[in-house]
Amino acid sequence: MESRPRLRVLSDDQIYAIHQAAMEILWNTGVLVKAPTARELLRRAGAAVDEQTMICRIPSFIVEEALRRAPSSFTVYARKPEASVRVSTCSLHYEPMIGRLNCFDFTQAEGAGPGSAGAAGSAGAGTARRTTLRDVGELVRLADALPGYHLLHSGAIMPQIDGVPIRATHVHGYLESVRNSSKPIKATSRERIMAEDCLRMVAAVAGGEEELRRKPYTFTTDNPVAPLHHDRDQMEGALEFARWGLPIDVTSEPQAGATSPVTLAGLLAQQTADVVSGITIIQLANPGNPVWYGTCGSIMDMRVGRIAIGAVEMGLINVASAQIAHFYDIPCRGTASATDSKLLDFQAGYEKTQTLTMAALGGVNKIFYPGTMEGALTVSKEGLVLDHEIIEGVYRTLEGVRVDEATLATGIVAQVGPGGHFLKQRHTMQFVQSEHFLPKLASRQTRERWMDGGAKTMVDRAREEVLRILAEHRVEPLPPEVEAELERIVREVEAREAGRAKSE
Repeated sequence: MESRPRLRVLSDDQIYAIHQAAMEILWNTGVLVKAPTARELLRRAGAAVDEQTMICRIPSFIVEEALRRAPSSFTVYARKPEASVRVSTCSLHYEPMIGRLNCFDFTQAEGAGPGSAGAAGSAGAGTARRTTLRDVGELVRLADALPGYHLLHSGAIMPQIDGVPIRATHVHGYLESVRNSSKPIKATSRERIMAEDCLRMVAAVAGGEEELRRKPYTFTTDNPVAPLHHDRDQMEGALEFARWGLPIDVTSEPQAGATSPVTLAGLLAQQTADVVSGITIIQLANPGNPVWYGTCGSIMDMRVGRIAIGAVEMGLINVASAQIAHFYDIPCRGTASATDSKLLDFQAGYEKTQTLTMAALGGVNKIFYPGTMEGALTVSKEGLVLDHEIIEGVYRTLEGVRVDEATLATGIVAQVGPGGHFLKQRHTMQFVQSEHFLPKLASRQTRERWMDGGAKTMVDRAREEVLRILAEHRVEPLPPEVEAELERIVREVEAREAGRAKSE
């Protein structure tokens, strides 16, 4: 990926101006830090801390030193060694969404035959319902089978899974996720006690606490609350991950015009203050802790009063955020492949493709949210498969055009000569797979052949692929002693939380 095509939306002077604005915000305005431990870290480093208001004013020298300590590359390990992920400012990895409140069930209108108006009108239609533990397992297994997905979100992150005790969602969600994938699985930092629970489980998978400290087998997200607010529970959970030296993406979600200035430059300055203040606290707790500079920023659509998560401005913010992160020599986490559409339709397709392509060309190193729809309230199994096809096309885009003696093919052109064709040339067979992206779900047949084949839409074919993967894909099971330990922790957490509920 070192020589991939690049998209830039900021000049070097503009990046520096945004950095300076963020430093001004952190010193003149400050950030609300509700975790006492985090305030104490900032105080000891030289920040001005007001215990009554919990506002911390952070001078630039503290921030800049912390940013220098953050590594430009690190590894997230998987229980299958070849699935481990090397993260850097030059890499590109995708993190599909697993845990959402709702799961989309694709349906086709009854009686809609091949090529009929009913079939065309129902393309991508369906209904949303609450996500179950079975959905979590199936979503993770799909992501495990699809090679373009590398770092996996998980049921551990979900605040609610239908049919699961709400205070035990994190442990049930992690267990179901790690059963269904041997790729790196994300754990929660939503509260310190939840982080501790998950990390006991991760340590069991890693082979013990010492092995986990040596090799990060998980990662998490810390979300500052825009504007300029570090929540107590989230920060204490993140500090637990930092205590183990585990990777954290520090991601703000400003909405231009609502929780940030309406201008994109103002959003980026405030977002940078949000993110780098979080990174500073993490580096003060554990110098050199792996982090991503993260964005989930977009605009508020003033016409409907909601964040527009499929907006082109989100693409611009992704690109600008990658440039800012790389100015700090830190990997960037971006948010793309989201859509505001409620269906798997044309709106979903263009919003997802637009933001995915911009993020990848812009240098984002971890792209989160494939598989989502409806403003990321809902996740879709068919959507995971459809987004994966877009991702494969984006990877081909990033490869660019290879120009050398073999690909210029002047000798082959001379051999075929005027009026000939290249179909039978060995050169064609040699290069067709590496030079041409051949989608699995999109149809390039004539209308007649398409109708003869059942007039299937891309979503129809994605549904077939979902069913095929779930029927055929097998994940290496957890060792019996690890499975038993994880189940023991789940039972322990359920009993603890049941006891807590009784005493309240």
